[in-house]
Amino acid sequence: MNHLAPTEPFPKQEESIAIDYKRIIYQAIRFWYLILLSVLICLTISYLTNRYAVNTFVVDASILIKEDGDMMGGKSIYSGTLLQIGRNYLNEIYILKSTPLIERTVHQLQFEHSFFKIGNILEKEYYKVLPLKVEVLDESSAFSFHFEIMDADRYRLFGRYEDEDKFDEVKFGDSIVWGNTRFVLRKTDLSATLPDIDERWRYDFKPAQSVVGDFLARLSASWAEEGAGIINLSVVGYNGDKERDFMDGLIKNYQNLDLEKKNEASSNTIKFINEQLSSISDSLNHAERQLELFKSSNVITDLSSEALRLYQKMEVLELQKTQMLVSERYFKYLNEYISQSDNLDKAILPSSIGINDPVLITLISRMIALQTEMKTNLHVDKLTNPIITEKRKEVDEIKKGILELVENQKSVNKFQVEFLDKSLKDMEKQLSYLPMAERQLINIKRNYSLLENLYIYLLQKRAESGITQASNTTDIVIVNPPKVTGPISPSSLRNNIIWLTIGLLIPGIALILFEVFNNKVQSREDVEKVTAIPFLGGVGHKSGGQNLEVFDRPKSAISESFRALRSNLTYFLEAKDKGVFLITSSVSGEGKTFTSINLAAVFALSGKRTLIVGADMRKPRIFNDLNLTNDYGLSNYLSGIMKFEDVVQKSVHENLDLISGGPVPPNPSELLLNNRMKTFLEEAKLKYDFIFIDSPPLALVTDAFVLSSMVDHTLFLIRQNVTPKALLRTIDDFYLTGKMGRISIVLNDIYKSGPGYGYGYGYGYGYGYGYGYGAYGYGGKKKKHDHGYYEE
Repeated sequence: MNHLAPTEPFPKQEESIAIDYKRIIYQAIRFWYLILLSVLICLTISYLTNRYAVNTFVVDASILIKEDGDMMGGKSIYSGTLLQIGRNYLNEIYILKSTPLIERTVHQLQFEHSFFKIGNILEKEYYKVLPLKVEVLDESSAFSFHFEIMDADRYRLFGRYEDEDKFDEVKFGDSIVWGNTRFVLRKTDLSATLPDIDERWRYDFKPAQSVVGDFLARLSASWAEEGAGIINLSVVGYNGDKERDFMDGLIKNYQNLDLEKKNEASSNTIKFINEQLSSISDSLNHAERQLELFKSSNVITDLSSEALRLYQKMEVLELQKTQMLVSERYFKYLNEYISQSDNLDKAILPSSIGINDPVLITLISRMIALQTEMKTNLHVDKLTNPIITEKRKEVDEIKKGILELVENQKSVNKFQVEFLDKSLKDMEKQLSYLPMAERQLINIKRNYSLLENLYIYLLQKRAESGITQASNTTDIVIVNPPKVTGPISPSSLRNNIIWLTIGLLIPGIALILFEVFNNKVQSREDVEKVTAIPFLGGVGHKSGGQNLEVFDRPKSAISESFRALRSNLTYFLEAKDKGVFLITSSVSGEGKTFTSINLAAVFALSGKRTLIVGADMRKPRIFNDLNLTNDYGLSNYLSGIMKFEDVVQKSVHENLDLISGGPVPPNPSELLLNNRMKTFLEEAKLKYDFIFIDSPPLALVTDAFVLSSMVDHTLFLIRQNVTPKALLRTIDDFYLTGKMGRISIVLNDIYKSGPGYGYGYGYGYGYGYGYGYGAYGYGGKKKKHDHGYYEE
């Protein structure tokens, strides 16, 4: 493996949000009980949801709209844009979901009224279960009341008092005034069994508009496929029987509406004919009395052959004139009908009274179809809805066409009537040659025959319209009757899966967020992502209160980690047998003193003369762990008060001496800057193999910068889950700019280990600083320890 020079800078990685998924997985395994608790809570919620949620049902049905028959013959004569005959299928879904149609269904089924049973947690609607009904005697807005059945004749009425213990005892069938509403609660079946006594019930009354809006929101209608005449209907609700009854009622009302559309023209025709018959009937009775009176007063009751011939000719002419008269009355009716601009009643088809003009029939048929669509959508704002506006324009155009056609037809009829009148005058001239009695008889018979033929003609047309009305059948055919499916929700399996997923996601997201927002150093990988400074090694977590770990527990994992650091530090000396090391950190509390003592201890135990220098003259405390004094020390030497050999203190451990910080001076930084510090290190090198300087933190004072230029190598300490990554970036800048070139990083107090933390041996240490050397630097056999490995 290639070896990089210690001072060669590593490529610096760009700063970004990095998620260590191995560490997240490890944390998930570590806190498995919290994840299990989250899953159990969510599954409990799922159980309660499945147990107490109201069931939702869906009712499906499908209907077929049969196609219209052949088109009328008028299109072959008149092919204008107004001749659009037949049903507009695009409107059918809108008609099915129209407010008037649904409101009719709601009224028929009395869905404004509903009863609910009040449970401990849920309120469930009981549809067609209670043999009770409420009759609202006054117009009312929405209201409700609670009641309990006492016996077969009485019930308790709650809801008017703040105190729930107060109630009214009321007999079934008695009128009750409730606010501004008067109602009666009565039994629908006197022999029916009432529910258990003391069960609490609630009655709700909602205006039809509110109920219609609710069904409109839940009803869906769509074509089975493009070009098909089948519509699929579906409604979702909380009571399957109620939704099925609604769907069944809606389809029946839709069928009735279709029949009403077909029968409306026949009904209007019969009404028109009845009005005409009523006016003709009196005249016909009068003519009949005249004929009877003439016969009773005159001997002549039969006509001569010549008179009979003239009478028969005149009768034919009178019959033709009768038809013209009927047409004239119909045209008058059309003029009056069209003059009423807002009239949406269906017009009478001309064919129903014997007028067979194909163009007129086609125009009126189209007008009737458009008026039917507009009538269906009466609840829509006619002034703002663009569809209604377009249909109204089209109706107006059709009416203009009808009026023009009627005027033309009236002109033709006028010509025909004039011709008939002239022919009748010629016949009357010939009648003048007959005897007076025969002439009177012919005139009476003519008048009677005219009225009789007209009456019979109208009776015939009324019969035809009645037959047409009776033979009409709806074009709406039920393909699949309403069928209840469900409950479709709550779905126990789906809810369990969803809540199980939530139970896993909550702790998972929490772990990810903790990883993203945790700005403290966790592992060697974190160090290498932030800085290019070489990583020297790691030190495990110290559980005891003493800092002399190497002397007190020489076989512990922490002691092994310091031996590994000793091995790695020798590579920075470049084959020199002596060295001076500076130990510093970013802030206090990261383990400088602990590391200085134990790292010096492993060098001393290897037979090297080792000196610990307490350069933190502001807060000297390293002497306490070695049971020495701080009465004199480095500050005395640098001030020129004492000599080198006078400030050295011998410890109880072989090869390990200490020069404490000494009395706190007023100017510790200035003392480190004078030449006596260099002289001090030169004298120390003459007497010791290795020197370890415990300096103040870099982020607080500049002492470490002053000392770093005087030593062979600097150890920068960071503490797991304590040192911010931002401080590492600051030290990285010092390293890359050359301000602290000979430096490496030691990760201290490793109490988290495992995947994602970069240490695989219990506390493990991943030793080496990236130079390819072995983890320990020892060639001996390794033996596993409770907290890692140590060397035999």
